Amino acid sequence: MTDGATIRGEAQVTSNVLVSLYGVVPNLFRLQSALPKVVQAEEQLIQAVLLREGPLPGPVKRGLLSVVARARRNNYCWVLQSGCGAERCDLSPAICSAAVRLASSGYAFGPEDARALRTGLSDDALLDAVLTVALGQFLCTLAEALNPELDFEPSTALEPLPLPGQELNARTQPGPYITIPPRRGFDFSPYAKLRDDLGFVPNVFHAQASRPDVIEAEVDASEQILVAEDHLSRTQKEGILLVLAAANANTYCVALQSQILAALGESEEDIRQVANDFRQAGLPSPDLALYEETEKLSWPIPGDELSAERLHREGFSPAQILEACAAAALASFFATLQFGIGCVPDFAPERIFTAKDLYRFRTPARPISDVAAPDDPDSTLVCQAQSGNKDAFEELLRRHSRRIFGTLAGILGDLDDARDATQEAFLKAYEHIGRFERRSKFSTWLTSIAVNTATESLRRRKPTESLDEIINEEDFRPRRVQRWTSDPEEILSAAQRNSLVREAVLRLPYKYRVAVLLRDISQFSTEDAAATLGLSVPALKARVLRGRLMLRESLAVHFTRPEKPNA
Repeated sequence: MTDGATIRGEAQVTSNVLVSLYGVVPNLFRLQSALPKVVQAEEQLIQAVLLREGPLPGPVKRGLLSVVARARRNNYCWVLQSGCGAERCDLSPAICSAAVRLASSGYAFGPEDARALRTGLSDDALLDAVLTVALGQFLCTLAEALNPELDFEPSTALEPLPLPGQELNARTQPGPYITIPPRRGFDFSPYAKLRDDLGFVPNVFHAQASRPDVIEAEVDASEQILVAEDHLSRTQKEGILLVLAAANANTYCVALQSQILAALGESEEDIRQVANDFRQAGLPSPDLALYEETEKLSWPIPGDELSAERLHREGFSPAQILEACAAAALASFFATLQFGIGCVPDFAPERIFTAKDLYRFRTPARPISDVAAPDDPDSTLVCQAQSGNKDAFEELLRRHSRRIFGTLAGILGDLDDARDATQEAFLKAYEHIGRFERRSKFSTWLTSIAVNTATESLRRRKPTESLDEIINEEDFRPRRVQRWTSDPEEILSAAQRNSLVREAVLRLPYKYRVAVLLRDISQFSTEDAAATLGLSVPALKARVLRGRLMLRESLAVHFTRPEKPNA
């Protein structure tokens, strides 16, 4: 959250559960002190999942929380878990790999992964492991939303785990991945609450019948975060869960949330539109902002930081923003839990969400002027391609392949990676051409897909040193502003120049690198480059300017003459 001050409460949070676990009440929970019942429900969930003596030893659970933090690249949760020795727990490679896959790409988690995760474990222990990963997702989502200060000095730097491939495992066994125990009786108190709130007991709870303490904690968390209408309406919060279920490509949770919203009186058409693309659902501006900001907390393809300032401008109070963050965290918990145990849907889903749904555009179209958009020279071919004409689509790719490849080569810095990313981007464009609504030029839409593909590729790489590490972006001020020689060719050959510029561009922080590549290398107009990156025109110009200044600073030593000493 970009402005934690807007949501910080003054009340002190005390908790025997948190203190016994971490030695302090972590800042993550202090920031929620304005919602004491929510914090209490979160503590109960932590106690039930993490502190209960069960088939999975406590040190292994803490090790799994550390794995989730590393898979999510979440430094706050990594330091928090390291403070209680979690990083010193050795997990088997099979368990670690399966936990990373569940934490980073749950939609791709299948029976083979479940078998790897349960290596040497009973059904109860496997459920324990999945619950622990889900709790780690809950904490990471909260930390990404609230951006708390670290509770401890980090003893070691965060070393992100390599992310697994995102291919789907063959689902010869559709699920569930554990033996479902006999259902608990109707007199079970949490089930009575669920029937009152929902009218039925979802399968995700039935699958956990061997853990009544966990079910009770989950139902209480749902009561305090979702059902209580102290701040946001219940419909708004259930809508957040629907948006994030779709963003996480979780078919089960989409079907469940759709049923819940229908029971709350929402029309089936409105629910369907929100699940498929809430930006086209004609929502009021505050609800649109609420969904756009909380969607950034989805975990397969995370977005920018949640903006508390935007929500505040739309009329949301600090307590309402906190509730939205807690609802998003609960969405992550239940999506991970369902992915991990593979429980079957309670209702026949209207559609099956797949990895393809992760690439839907998550940034709203932003008007850049009041004038009509210029004609798209590709419009005729686009219409033909959308009607199923493959030759027309191939012609579109021929028109734009060189620019797309050049852009990806500039972003990735490796020609082989750029070729692979180009093919992947073209495949995604082919799969989604029917959804292209021509609100922008086809070239802009295609480049957006390519940039997103490159972003995913970079996330899968092992981080390497770049200007992100050696420059504080906010404090950056250009120092080498002296005049360059009027004829750089007197100093360097064209080949040398090109090589130096290419290397300097690759060292730019990612967001400035992409802006400079689109605007200065690929020669996009300012408006098209802004639309490609989902930015306003002023924001794009600011990134290009700062990127150019960083480039100038980096290259100045090669293009300026040494000053002659005074005689």
